[in-house]
Amino acid sequence: MPDLQKERKKRSEKMISLFNSFKNQELKNLPVPPFSKWANGKIIKAEFGLMELEFEVRPEMANPTNLLHGGIQCALMDDVIGITTATLGYKGFPISIDFHVDYLGKIQVGEKVRVIGEIIREGRNIIHANAEIRDLNNNLISTSNSNLLKTKFIPEYVKTADRLER
Repeated sequence: MPDLQKERKKRSEKMISLFNSFKNQELKNLPVPPFSKWANGKIIKAEFGLMELEFEVRPEMANPTNLLHGGIQCALMDDVIGITTATLGYKGFPISIDFHVDYLGKIQVGEKVRVIGEIIREGRNIIHANAEIRDLNNNLISTSNSNLLKTKFIPEYVKTADRLER
């Protein structure tokens, strides 16, 4: 196995282990980006190419009808897809180059949702991912798919994971 593949596999294993060590903890108390802190989900599942987080729908996430705002739904799915890409072990941060959402259901303030992100395909330059939001009864609220461009920007979590290795 070439050195880059070994490095990527090792980083992937570290990220998955780190995510699993954070299970059921509020993200606002962890070293994550500002939006992730604000959304304040809890990691339920972390595997290679798959993440599941749970969020409580708060009043500041609602539209005027007291339902989870469509823009917040989009942002939650985009954030979970971003977290999911970290399980792949790339050194560079993939950025969304497109994002499609289908709004299929509704969820009220005070309820909880599960957001599941899954990597569908890894190409040479593009990663394709899906995400969905479900209520705790497994009813589908929304779905999305995104293409992400691999970049050379090294995010803080990769730098931290690499430092931990030394």
